[in-house]
Amino acid sequence: MARAVGRPIKPGADLLLNDDEKPAYIRLHDIGRERRPRPLQEFLNDVGGLMLSAEAPAVASFVAGKVLQRLLKTGKVRPESGPLPGVPEGLDDAVRHLAKSGRKYEAIASQFQSLADKLLWRRGRSGPFASLNFGNTHSHAVVVGPGGMEERADLRVGAIYMDRYTRFPDHVQTQPRAFILLSPAEICLGDSQWFSAATGTVFANDAGQSFAIRCTAQPLLAVWCQIEPG
Repeated sequence: MARAVGRPIKPGADLLLNDDEKPAYIRLHDIGRERRPRPLQEFLNDVGGLMLSAEAPAVASFVAGKVLQRLLKTGKVRPESGPLPGVPEGLDDAVRHLAKSGRKYEAIASQFQSLADKLLWRRGRSGPFASLNFGNTHSHAVVVGPGGMEERADLRVGAIYMDRYTRFPDHVQTQPRAFILLSPAEICLGDSQWFSAATGTVFANDAGQSFAIRCTAQPLLAVWCQIEPG
């Protein structure tokens, strides 16, 4: 699974940001007027706590801290409705693995399970060095932010899912972004070598730097966050 070299990456091609259309951003003066659903609030609290822990890298905690500070006020919460279509078929397996990864992940697994069918899951666009059939083995969703179950323009909290033995294409991040792995994975940041990371690993990737991630025998589940430009 060596990383190929030499193929250029299109500047600005951030493959986690594939909005089909311009989101209906809410106005800033509407921020803070609604109550956030309890499962979503608890999920943000628990994931945020891990991203701000003493073991987390300072850069990742800095990005996550700015996001969490803004999350003290709530955006426009999507009205309750039935389950949305498009939830990845293997997501339950990833959540079960997470629940078995330690006591501190049991609650996060339960919270995410309750949120999964309320998210708009999008198939990923392929790109340099992606695994075969990538479009059918990867999905991502915005939890909070443009198109999320809590709509707002100032930040994003997103989730990534990949089937076993899937490699995300190399792509360039447009904003500083913090991640937490909710499954084991292998990561490559910029010009660094690939490294293996366990469930609970927190890391950051800077704007303008390339990023790639892959998984092997277990499906991948990860959460990321960033401040939106503007």
